[in-house]
Amino acid sequence: MYTTMEYYSNVFPYIYINMVKVGELSGSLERSLEQAVKYLEDSDDLNKRVRKMIIPNLALIVMLFVLLIVGTKFGIPVVEGVYKSVGTSATLPAATLWFKNVVELIEKYWFVPTTIIIGAIAGIIYYINTPKGKYNYHLFKYKMPVFGELFFAIDFSRFMKAMLLNLNNGMRIQEALEVSKNVVQNYVMLSIIETSINNILMGTSWIEPFEKSGLASSMITEMLKIGMQTDLAEMMEKLVEYMEMDIEQIMQRIMAIMPEIINSLVGVVLIFFVVVILVPALQVYMGNFLFDAVDV
Repeated sequence: MYTTMEYYSNVFPYIYINMVKVGELSGSLERSLEQAVKYLEDSDDLNKRVRKMIIPNLALIVMLFVLLIVGTKFGIPVVEGVYKSVGTSATLPAATLWFKNVVELIEKYWFVPTTIIIGAIAGIIYYINTPKGKYNYHLFKYKMPVFGELFFAIDFSRFMKAMLLNLNNGMRIQEALEVSKNVVQNYVMLSIIETSINNILMGTSWIEPFEKSGLASSMITEMLKIGMQTDLAEMMEKLVEYMEMDIEQIMQRIMAIMPEIINSLVGVVLIFFVVVILVPALQVYMGNFLFDAVDV
């Protein structure tokens, strides 16, 4: 079944295909499908919650930038014209003059920043598509602020669930690791799993690479160590339950901190808009520059 789904990889998500693969190879297709469906539902729910929070605020930031540029392009020259017509010695705020010069430079030499941006994007895409670049990008995903911990927890939880399916169906740890790695797409996680497999071949601990990576919490590694001394499958069931609760707590923290980050960005843009556009407009409205025009 999974080989047919791989042929239609443009229809079926990568993770879904490989969860089905693990289910077929382990003889637990029903449970694997349940996990795949739950993963897709949880991912969709998370994406909806994040989009609902980010898109309106992002639209507000874009709107403020548009107003900022339009006001600088068309409004500021009008204020300067009023100042010149009355012969005042008053000047526009330094931030307004600086941003006006920036807009004029961008308008005159638009091809320079455009080329730099396109070149930077192309360079990043090219680097990410190299083996080293993809590894570093995947490492950044695990260590990035706010979302990094969540990405690792989701990947590790999915991997542990696949391991549990295989162990419950009589596979040895080495075989379970080999089959379960199919549900992981991140190069960093894959390298840790490959190191674990090599450790088993050399007769050392397969848990050690996860511990040395610095990505897995001490709670996770200690639970796995206890499982190796008692009943690994039973301990993995408890670990999966713990990971589910941990993922939910991480999501709650993200949902709590994201509004603060976004509101801070909106606040910075809004303050800049007030200084650059509204302050000169208020100066004209208040008419204080007229006193300077008559030396009062």
